[in-house]
Amino acid sequence: MAAAPRAWKFATLPGMRSAPVPTVTLWRPPLLPDVQVVRVEEDTRLWSGHSVQYGITVTHAGAFDFWYRKRVWTHGPGRQLKLKEPGEVHRDVRVHAPVTAQSVAFAPRLVGEAARLLCLPASPHLSTALSRGTGRCESAALALHAALSRRSSNRLECESLLAETLDALLTEYAERSPSSDCPEHRPAALRARDFLRASVTENVGLDALASSVGLNRFHLLRVFRAEFGLPPHDYVTHLRVARARTLLSQGMAAGDVAAEVGLYDQSQLNRHFKRIVGLTPGQYARAVRQ
Repeated sequence: MAAAPRAWKFATLPGMRSAPVPTVTLWRPPLLPDVQVVRVEEDTRLWSGHSVQYGITVTHAGAFDFWYRKRVWTHGPGRQLKLKEPGEVHRDVRVHAPVTAQSVAFAPRLVGEAARLLCLPASPHLSTALSRGTGRCESAALALHAALSRRSSNRLECESLLAETLDALLTEYAERSPSSDCPEHRPAALRARDFLRASVTENVGLDALASSVGLNRFHLLRVFRAEFGLPPHDYVTHLRVARARTLLSQGMAAGDVAAEVGLYDQSQLNRHFKRIVGLTPGQYARAVRQ
């Protein structure tokens, strides 16, 4: 069982001017054992270190300059991501404003396996320290960050977002990109859809889904999205919300619906239902009764 997140606070010394108290929180997501998350809040310190893992950092507030590969880069809020790889030094040189940021670190073994499945060298070299801010990597990584921040317990969601992030990172920023060709495997995508329909209330893992149709997880994600317009975990969420609508229409209490459709709790049902339907489950139930 993964340890609970740990937080450290660093107070100012006597005689120093009052300043925000920085907090560092570190945790390992239980569903992703080769991933580590670190979040800093209101941090003004200058960090330096030798990377031992691959990493993607998103900055939510503040800005800082850092030295990397013989030049100084600036990172601030927005979609642009800070990228790290093992064996290289990142050294902060200036903080423009207190920084709130979250980093996700990936074990080299995890990235190496992804590279092998994507036909890349075993230890891929990233071409830059900052992403462009406009590609598939940002969309996937920001979704992964969001899921980890809310401590998602959805195995398929966590594993799919991790695989999509690694795929996008290596496709867009590895020194030698993999082929963009994605052979059509419509029958496998249809079998994956049927598997998800049959196990909609279960917490299915991505590897189990991929194995059931004879594809690796990266290839499965590509062909499934190409066929259905959604990654598998989003597809399952839509199936669950559709089932929830039926149960609410039949008079089941909103508080009982979440467990019945395979969602973790009422708040998870509310969040997904409102996003997809535009109403809360309670509002929807009252509307269909009228």
